Amino acid sequence: MTSVLKILESLETEDGLEVSKLEKSLKLTKKLDRDKLNIAIQALTKLGIIQSFDNKKLCINNDKNYIQGRIRCSSKGYCFVVREDQGEDIYIREANLNNAWHGDSVIVLITKEGVKRRAPEGSIQCVLERYNDKLLARVELDKLSGEIKAHPLDDRIPVVIELEKDESNNINLSNNSLIYEIKIRKYPIGQFNAEGSIIRELPTNAGVAADIDLLLSKNYISRNIDPPKVAPKKIPLKGREDLTTQPSLLFESWESKNSPSLPALFAQPYEGGSRIWIHAPTISERINFGSKLDKYLKEKGEVICLGNDWIEFLNEPLKKASQFKLDEEKEAVSLMIDMSSDGNVTDWKFTTSIIKPVKLITPKHLKAINNRKATSKSVPIALKSIKENLEVIYTILHATKLIHNNDASIKLDEHIPNLERLSELQKAFPARDFNGWKKTYDCCDSQSVLDVFIRLSGNILAKHLIQYNLPFIYKEHEEVDPAFINELTKSALALDNKIDVNIDGSVTIQELIKIYESSPEKKILHKLVKHIIPGIHLKLYKIRSNVENESINSEIQTNNIESPWCCPTLNYWNIFNQFILTSLLIDGKSKSSSRSKENIHLGTKDSWINVSWDTFSSKVEENIDNIAKLRLVQNLNDIRKKSKSFRNNIISIAQGREAQNIVGNEVKAIITGVQSYGFFAEIEDLTAEGLVHVSTLGDDWYEYRSRQNLLIGRKNKRTYQLAQKVNVRVLKVDIIKNQIDLELVKETDHESTNSIDIDSDTKK
Repeated sequence: MTSVLKILESLETEDGLEVSKLEKSLKLTKKLDRDKLNIAIQALTKLGIIQSFDNKKLCINNDKNYIQGRIRCSSKGYCFVVREDQGEDIYIREANLNNAWHGDSVIVLITKEGVKRRAPEGSIQCVLERYNDKLLARVELDKLSGEIKAHPLDDRIPVVIELEKDESNNINLSNNSLIYEIKIRKYPIGQFNAEGSIIRELPTNAGVAADIDLLLSKNYISRNIDPPKVAPKKIPLKGREDLTTQPSLLFESWESKNSPSLPALFAQPYEGGSRIWIHAPTISERINFGSKLDKYLKEKGEVICLGNDWIEFLNEPLKKASQFKLDEEKEAVSLMIDMSSDGNVTDWKFTTSIIKPVKLITPKHLKAINNRKATSKSVPIALKSIKENLEVIYTILHATKLIHNNDASIKLDEHIPNLERLSELQKAFPARDFNGWKKTYDCCDSQSVLDVFIRLSGNILAKHLIQYNLPFIYKEHEEVDPAFINELTKSALALDNKIDVNIDGSVTIQELIKIYESSPEKKILHKLVKHIIPGIHLKLYKIRSNVENESINSEIQTNNIESPWCCPTLNYWNIFNQFILTSLLIDGKSKSSSRSKENIHLGTKDSWINVSWDTFSSKVEENIDNIAKLRLVQNLNDIRKKSKSFRNNIISIAQGREAQNIVGNEVKAIITGVQSYGFFAEIEDLTAEGLVHVSTLGDDWYEYRSRQNLLIGRKNKRTYQLAQKVNVRVLKVDIIKNQIDLELVKETDHESTNSIDIDSDTKK
């Protein structure tokens, strides 16, 4: 199917394009498809998006102030266009949506400039590309027309979808447990509704496999993308550093047979500090960018964890060629890091290499090491198989602690339920940020140890590439709203009024986390912090000016921004960054001319100081420039959001299924959040959170005190506040909406009740 986006991409040439050549570029051979293209050209010309010259050629009209972006809608009806050029978001009123749906790629015209804190407003001119042509829906009988119509489950898409009449006759409206996956045949236009057909029925109560299918469809993730039948490129061994005599180690915690492969580590004492090697599987050298295999990897985006299984990212030949295996020689991209005794990086060197891992280090090994006394001379049975590698492991663990202690980023406990269906999710996911914070370091989780070095290597790569003025994808943390930090501080003070704040009455999130490290309310505080931490999104660094270069370089030095490259088996942005790195190491000019005797290793720290010539030939530079596109990063961010949503959903549905087993039962819970409409309580045994609505507290009229984060009864002065233990009854579980309804069990011996002086509080 040809989209407007593909048409415009084909016209991104200086000389323009004739219609016949445009048809050839889009591979349109049927007359019907060519006629549709002509209709699209006429519409785009009238809108001023494209123009013709010489009466034959078409080109994009750059005189019009049109902006490309992706539309984001909320369930409350607010819509914004997230700009492709990473500028300020544009607010879109409902009347100006022009039948665009949440997620669609669009062209927008700014109708009102932003003033002070108000975002600019705009109007959708054209839908470039639809976000998805499939969605989940419930089917209902339209009382006015008597026809059965579909209503999307996603409340960010408030539309009606007309179904084919012959399909409507086969639908069982009495079965409320069925959800339908709808294929969109025609999108809405003017006053006409969208039209679609039913692909399949999805039951909501048919076991774990059915739950996974439901959630994959809900989050627009396909598990059936056919991989191209393309063999990976063979890598020439010339120029690679032979590190096969180095006893490198694999650190893995995942146990599934199809879990992704991860980097290898080696460490040794060096000049009072440590020398660490991290070896990454090389993927970028095995693919041709722009090929079918490359497009396949871009479309998949990243590996997906299904709880205790995986949807693999790489195709089988690529996985087999690149995966590290014990006692097998494999090509790698390696980083050597020299670290001082206090954990600061003093030197580094990137290189292409060949390695041969010798041992696999599992959580069982790390637990045995952790339990072993420092003075013990005997080796426990659990460590016999890795006895010869213990010194390397101890050096790695020592370096890990130093790096971790120097890292000022926000680290929180994850609290994933201990359920077999979530077994793989309970382990650390190296270098993957789902929520804008890192998982607390676990010395007994092999991948938590590995994660520390992967993040450090990503920061080193960013520092290295920016000095060579090369593009890279990095992770940007959104700033926390100061107002949210103030609210968090109030809540923390409600938990413990002995907290010392700064002179100006403020306290940082990191300080609060440290204060509560040994507190019984630590779990509550971590939940509160998670609610205010904004997400992470990928950004493309591409040199445009010296001012921008200096600005981002300062940001990288200050905030330790990561440019991930070590885990190309996990996602495409690692592959992209690894491609830039290997291009520098392999295709970069290491000397000023062929006759020059001075040969500089471009992977070493400070090597850029001695490079006064162009790093690449014009052909390589053009190739890199064609690959480093903002649209690529935007698409990768969309993929990240899907996988993040899926991950949250799969945890929630597991908790919901467990809660369904205790509907009607009385259970112990702890209050984790208070709002004007009620309070949230976490069921202790499930770590599942449900809502006790204020309307169910029928013994009094309850007021919400935002300053103290509590509900208080007007007459009986009974209060419900953070960290308070209560007994609740599970009333209802909505699997689709991830909602658990709770009811307070009152007047029991277990219930803890508090009261405060409402009059004295009012005086304050």
